[in-house]
Amino acid sequence: MHRILLFALILASLGLCLPAPAQVEMEWSLRHSRTLLMEPVWATVSIGNQTGRNLDLTPNGNARLRFDVEDRPTSLVRETGQPLVRRPVIIPPGETREVEVNLLEGYRILHGQSYMLLPVLEFGGTRFAGPRLSLEVQPGLVLLERRFGMPNQADARTVSLRQLHRERTDRLFFRLDAPTAGTCLGCYELGRLIRFFVPRLEQDSEGVFHVLHQSAPDRFVHSRIDSDGVPRGTAFYIAEAGQIRLVREADGQVAVTGGTPFEEDPERPGVLTAPSLPPSNPYAGQQIGELPAKGRAGPAAVRPAPARPAPRPASPAEEAVVW
Repeated sequence: MHRILLFALILASLGLCLPAPAQVEMEWSLRHSRTLLMEPVWATVSIGNQTGRNLDLTPNGNARLRFDVEDRPTSLVRETGQPLVRRPVIIPPGETREVEVNLLEGYRILHGQSYMLLPVLEFGGTRFAGPRLSLEVQPGLVLLERRFGMPNQADARTVSLRQLHRERTDRLFFRLDAPTAGTCLGCYELGRLIRFFVPRLEQDSEGVFHVLHQSAPDRFVHSRIDSDGVPRGTAFYIAEAGQIRLVREADGQVAVTGGTPFEEDPERPGVLTAPSLPPSNPYAGQQIGELPAKGRAGPAAVRPAPARPAPRPASPAEEAVVW
């Protein structure tokens, strides 16, 4: 009897009587499971608060969201020291919030390889974990690389255009590096890539980089990024691959020639529409050949049928001979 009571007390002390329900529910997803090296790694985490208290994810709050980033089994990638959650997020009891974070800002993902990611929410001395997902990081195929500025100077830049296949299509990326400081200033996806047209790269007199590439059989994209890695804008054109190009003007500016730009719809601000195409038949509504006579044309005259020739009498040589 004493042994049974002692065993029951041990089970109660270990908390093995009934499993406690989860107080924090976490679901999350990656924007892209395959990324280019130094491209932002965006993740969206959905956090459901069932603790009965507010979850404060600010830097000085009572909860902290972090990730276990493994470059190989049992080996964690070091953190950068930057806060993962940039804006204040407070989750009241019984509610769910979505938090978007950039893992590249919080962790040193510096090599092209596969990583295993596990989200963790620390609250009240307890770790609540979500599902584990994999991330594939690739260096990409270098299509073009150019160096700008004097070597060993602070304003020296290295620009590379890289290709990565994801989501069943080829994508073009722009990567900007500062070789003197050994840092990457930015890596951006420029859109879908069709390799019938070799991408063009130019820099204007203000230090802005211009990239022109083909995204569809008759569609081209003109992207502008400054020397600090800040995007300046994107324009879309319709043209043929042998006509459109980047041209440096006399004042040092770079412009696109040989293409027709998309226009903004006046009825829907912010929506671009393709230029109107020429008619498939340029002679629609016109009559090819002789011009009709002036005035109203009368009924068409009926031509009589030609007369059939009369039968010719047979000659004596052609008469039938009967024996």
